[in-house]
Amino acid sequence: MILKCFCRCNADIYEAEPNTHTCPTCLGLPGALPVPNQDAIRKAHLLGLALNCQLSKESRFDRKHYSYPDLPKGYQISQYKKPFCENGHLSLVSGLLVDIERIHLEEDTAKSIHEGSKTLIDFNKSGMPLVEIVTRPCLEM
Repeated sequence: MILKCFCRCNADIYEAEPNTHTCPTCLGLPGALPVPNQDAIRKAHLLGLALNCQLSKESRFDRKHYSYPDLPKGYQISQYKKPFCENGHLSLVSGLLVDIERIHLEEDTAKSIHEGSKTLIDFNKSGMPLVEIVTRPCLEM
């Protein structure tokens, strides 16, 4: 079973009824403590190796605070100062070299569903593992 990023909820959410794959941790309820998903971390490391990154000997998760309707706890667990992977590159067939600054893991937000004048929120997606690849400026016109 594939799990969410910081809890033991089933991450097979795409055919599930709304709000059926949630728990106190991914809903951000008081007292719920996040536990990092080791498989998601391993996969982030594998992606870093595939993109010629240096794996960090020390990493940490940070809170990215912002107010948004589909972010129930008011912050997102992410990595900023100490990501898992840094300083990689990807060589494209065109010859362009894409410099990768960092690869970090974070949790996804919930899903807003707009129906007419109403907005509904499905929290199944809240807490899903999400990897971000951040490149250095490299595109030319």
